[in-house]
Amino acid sequence: MNAKTLTARLRRRSLSKSVLLGASMALSAVSTGALAQTTAPAPAAVAKDPAEAAALLRKPEGYKLQQNPFPDFGYMVTVDEYMQKYSDQPLFRLKTDFPTAKPKQQPDFVQKLDFRKNPLDYLLAVRDYAFDGNLPDWDPFKNAKRSWYHIPWLHPSARGPNAYPPNGGTEGFHGLIKEAQLSPLQLGPGQKGKAKGGYSVYAITLVNDMAGYTLGQMWKDPSNPDPRATDARYGGGFPPGTVFAKLLFTDAPQGTDKLPFLENPLQWTAYITENFTSKKRVVGKVNLLQMDIAVRDVRAEGPDGTGWVFGTFAYNGQVNNPNKFLNLVPVGITWGNDPQNTVNTTNPFPPTETKVNPELKQTIIFPSPQLPPQHLGWNGRLNGPADLNTTSCLSCHIAAQYPAVTALVPPSAAPAGGKEPPKDGGTKEWMQWFQNVPAATSMDPRVYSTDFSFQVAISLENFYEAKRRLQEGSYASDYQLDRVPLVRDGLPRQ
Repeated sequence: MNAKTLTARLRRRSLSKSVLLGASMALSAVSTGALAQTTAPAPAAVAKDPAEAAALLRKPEGYKLQQNPFPDFGYMVTVDEYMQKYSDQPLFRLKTDFPTAKPKQQPDFVQKLDFRKNPLDYLLAVRDYAFDGNLPDWDPFKNAKRSWYHIPWLHPSARGPNAYPPNGGTEGFHGLIKEAQLSPLQLGPGQKGKAKGGYSVYAITLVNDMAGYTLGQMWKDPSNPDPRATDARYGGGFPPGTVFAKLLFTDAPQGTDKLPFLENPLQWTAYITENFTSKKRVVGKVNLLQMDIAVRDVRAEGPDGTGWVFGTFAYNGQVNNPNKFLNLVPVGITWGNDPQNTVNTTNPFPPTETKVNPELKQTIIFPSPQLPPQHLGWNGRLNGPADLNTTSCLSCHIAAQYPAVTALVPPSAAPAGGKEPPKDGGTKEWMQWFQNVPAATSMDPRVYSTDFSFQVAISLENFYEAKRRLQEGSYASDYQLDRVPLVRDGLPRQ
């Protein structure tokens, strides 16, 4: 094929291919022996104008097929539109060259800081560790200091009767996936919400080399992932020293809505849906809202913990730091669900103050003048502004499993934000979601634990759904257990 023909084909080809075609390409690549992914982008993808792209393609070395066995993204403007309008914007590349040997060295902060004795210092140290080499682009390919990775198979949108969120697969500028809908007033009195469809929350997660090793074990054969890699019963689970770091963005506020802490925003361009329920994608702006971290720390093991330490930051542009990532203000840290505390209270929407519950023993909140008012979680447990006020960071993540047979939230937790606490709060059934479940342990022993990672659970669900459609058949195992949708905000099934 000559350069002229190749250029023409690139212009005609849309990057926003169907999920089924993406699955077919990924599985075909595996069957034909696809090797390690290319670490440099194709020159045409970073060219500043179509003429430059065409010139580069004329060179024998100008275009290289990426041999990553996983698609980079599921939704993007056409190649032509990208070249013409958005070539100054990044093009997301999935980094999955996972280590084949378990790293020997845990992050320094794990050894130096005790999250119980110095919780704020610990949380800030995790933040600095995640930022080091990854700013300002949050691109692990550009990190010359240490290795970070992405979770594969988040590119398609979930499909079928349990599909959630609607049209939520990875977009092509920054690799953001749609995670949740914002309720009216959830972020503050000035957030009335869109008249139709609602605001959305989008996220991108990086994982360090410890987590990358486990993901490499799971996806060693990209056409046949092994869910035992994150389940303790099979010797699996993320090793101590694992770090997850997630940035969360929102398309709020718009129109007459006003949120003071999202003024002076850190904004990204993204290919997002018009509203939460929409199927139509548009190029728009999203604002940094929150950052979540999770650390696998053996000091959090035992009856008063889960083996994981979770932390949250909330963005406040009024901090006015020249490095806008440092406008993320610490909210709190948690390592357990306080299962003995059954008091049923919530802070309704809109939050006007951060109400700290001093009775909690396994959660620490950091109220400060820089922290925007937070609704927090059930009875003051840790949750971020994008999360429900009826749950907690850990109460959701202990339900991460494949296949999903345990609901993401307890009964009556959604919809959230009302003046009254949930009617089932504190009951025996409710408290199943507020256990201190050990790391790499499933709430339901019939299924695999994904070790507190919902994105890993979603990736497996996406892969197997695509494989079923590609093979045009089902397996008997699909009929052994009743599945549940991963719904957290009361949205009906699509």
